[in-house]
Amino acid sequence: MEEGPLSKSRFEALTYKYPRFYPQKVKDFTLDDNLPLAGLTIRNEYRSKAAKFGLGTLDVLPLELLQESLSHLDVSTLTKFRHINRRAADVVESIPEFKAIVMHAPNALLGILSVETGHLISCKALYEQLCTAECEHCGSFAGYLYVLTCSRVCFHCFTAKERYLPLRYCDARRKFGIDRKILKTLPSMRSIPGKYSREQLNRPKRLVLVDSGSAYRAGVALHGSPGAMRRYASHVYAQELQEHNIKAFHASANGTYLPRHLYPHDAVEGNPLRFMGIIRMPWLNRATREPEYGAYCIGCISCHDNCLLNQFDIQTLSHHANPVMSLRRIYQRLHRRLYTEASFSEHLRQYGDIRDRKHIGT
Repeated sequence: MEEGPLSKSRFEALTYKYPRFYPQKVKDFTLDDNLPLAGLTIRNEYRSKAAKFGLGTLDVLPLELLQESLSHLDVSTLTKFRHINRRAADVVESIPEFKAIVMHAPNALLGILSVETGHLISCKALYEQLCTAECEHCGSFAGYLYVLTCSRVCFHCFTAKERYLPLRYCDARRKFGIDRKILKTLPSMRSIPGKYSREQLNRPKRLVLVDSGSAYRAGVALHGSPGAMRRYASHVYAQELQEHNIKAFHASANGTYLPRHLYPHDAVEGNPLRFMGIIRMPWLNRATREPEYGAYCIGCISCHDNCLLNQFDIQTLSHHANPVMSLRRIYQRLHRRLYTEASFSEHLRQYGDIRDRKHIGT
């Protein structure tokens, strides 16, 4: 295995831009794959025209101070301010953070405005996430943004962790024991109709979805503790199930199906709700001012079939009854992990060099 920094050419030779299970120009069918082609714009319609009117008393402020102040506005308000007149558009488009977002992550801005979470996210906060490379949960390179809380996430975390599963009101009420009045105060979004997840499941209607992490905290605050919240939610669920069973007993066979909220099922990677609040976003390297999208490891896709257990794997999997099968599952998960040149060097040190498109162990 090579020592020292990984060269760009070697990094490109050992990685690929799209998951190998999928064809080129793959779609994960996230929010950005379902954005409307028309109806929203972030371009300056006044670009070729000079401003005839000013900003009133705001014009007395130095441009730098005006830019800094406006960058703290939420993106919904900032977008509305931008459409006041030509002068407002010029000032907004001169904000360094806004310029970087429009240049490198326009779909992130369009997605946030489309699902109506713009009032929750400031221009400054969105820019900071654009310049953040790591997943907020696991620390891996993250190529996605969760628009309900403006958080950087990786593929594995947003498809597996509960905090990134936005919930319908009925599910949040059942799970956390909170009513609609409380739910309306929590961060929420209105989904865009379209196809979502690897299964390309069609969801033709707009859904109101609430952030599950916020709903969980609201439930704990209401009931006093996580245990009390779970007991209350279980009691309510048992009552609703009993009521349904009584109705089903007296109904015909055609009316015995459980309502959807009484049999919630999270299909993880196949759950379309997990993809409705996710949008791809590159990492903007502050040092180089260049966007980085990350790449996938060519070795991890096949190493679950033929690989050597290195010392890390042996220590990690020693408690498993079948460590080889467990290792295969790990590599199946790793094939969707994105890497930069720096993080890929660490990946090679941990899982071994690559020969013939396979990790060969350390």
